[in-house]
Amino acid sequence: MLLKFTSQDFFNSTLVDVATSHPVSQLATTIVAGPSSGPVCRQTEIRDRLDKVVGTIGWMGRVPQYMTLLDEHVGGLVDLFASNTIQFIPKEMSIPTRFDTEYLWTATPEELYLLDFDSATRMAELHVHSPALRATHKPIPGRGAAYLKLSAHPLGLAPPIEILVSLLMFDILRRGRFGLPRYAFAPPSRLQQAWSRIRARRNTV
Repeated sequence: MLLKFTSQDFFNSTLVDVATSHPVSQLATTIVAGPSSGPVCRQTEIRDRLDKVVGTIGWMGRVPQYMTLLDEHVGGLVDLFASNTIQFIPKEMSIPTRFDTEYLWTATPEELYLLDFDSATRMAELHVHSPALRATHKPIPGRGAAYLKLSAHPLGLAPPIEILVSLLMFDILRRGRFGLPRYAFAPPSRLQQAWSRIRARRNTV
């Protein structure tokens, strides 16, 4: 499956199936606590095609503090992977997934992908600032965009939401490791700001 992010702000974006043009997932991030109480705290909600919440990420500043995937409270960033030690070789970093030790998240300054070590097959791959792609993965003229190429685990050991969140978290680690531009949340829209104020009032009642 080839999915397109509608925004380079991945945590405020919709994932669209390139083959059908139908949205399959939506990520939206809101501010839940402002600078007056310390670092900006945000929460990202991830919804599926039926508008059901399938994942959440709680942030303090730019650091993820907790995550939930479906009905599971995963914890922090370390708990999302099978090891708290990232393997480094020149110009490459990798870490195993928690759902299959033969699956390795691998990144270079130019690439990020999920590798099935046994078959040497890329099961997920992020393309950033890429030419527009068709479902056949062949470039066509157009502005650069971000795409996610995704294959399901053959034994069903990992839901797509876990692969998506793991990929986005590993991208944050990759940016820090290779000195790439740090991820920055887009400024909230007026609607998001208004909704955040309403939520804050409700929490004080």
